[in-house]
Amino acid sequence: MMPVDQAGWSGRKRVLDLPDGRRLAYVRQSGPGPALLLVHGFTDTSRSYARLIPGLATFDCVIPDMPGHGASTPARTKGIDGFAEDLQALIDHLGIDKVAILGHSMGGAVGIDLAARLGGRVTALVILASSLTPRLPADNSVARAIHGLCDPIDPADPFFDEWHGCSRPVPADFLDYARCEAAAIPAAVWRDVFDGLSSVDLTEKAASVRCPVLCVSGMEDPLFGPAHQRALAASFADVTTAALPGQGHNVHWEEPEALADLVGDFLDEVLGQ
Repeated sequence: MMPVDQAGWSGRKRVLDLPDGRRLAYVRQSGPGPALLLVHGFTDTSRSYARLIPGLATFDCVIPDMPGHGASTPARTKGIDGFAEDLQALIDHLGIDKVAILGHSMGGAVGIDLAARLGGRVTALVILASSLTPRLPADNSVARAIHGLCDPIDPADPFFDEWHGCSRPVPADFLDYARCEAAAIPAAVWRDVFDGLSSVDLTEKAASVRCPVLCVSGMEDPLFGPAHQRALAASFADVTTAALPGQGHNVHWEEPEALADLVGDFLDEVLGQ
């Protein structure tokens, strides 16, 4: 499996000009199989999936920079509703009728919202290290650090050691790019998105999802542990779960090849590949 050229990632991005003048950047890896929308987490960019997509080469992968992240302008409205609206505009623009969705952390929450919104157009949903209620206590060290950020954010700030913490080794060049891209997001956007997540509760929307769902978690995840995962699994009508020993919150960074096999096998089975 050939590794992705990290230095060339930004050059792969295309841009959708939205009707209100905003822009949504995305990368497309066109495989021969079904469409797969990959939705990254808070303060990441489409690069978040650069280590995963070589193992998903049979799928038509669409990987956006979420609004306010990377090369995309902020969402029209706060909260995951605005994110989901823009992603629907993207797949409509690309002429994609049926789509599977994979989302990590905040992206998993957006994936649930989008699956509820699109109904039968969503063929499968894969949720990585996420939650129905993706909020942190106000006294959490990460929450305090986010509210204390000031521009310009320094990518060398020790905060990123915790923010991008992994339970297994991840290539340093990949993490360096992740730090720089997260630091490029204005502190106000960090706070706005983070605070917007504090009121999210996707229990009702999850109950309306009818496609097959795969919930993947790292057993060492410090953010969304077993209680969050049990609530997720209990909310879907057709769900498969996988808890990965020794892995943390960033399961798609830590063991991308094994995760790609897990996701690919699930999608092949439920999509009849």
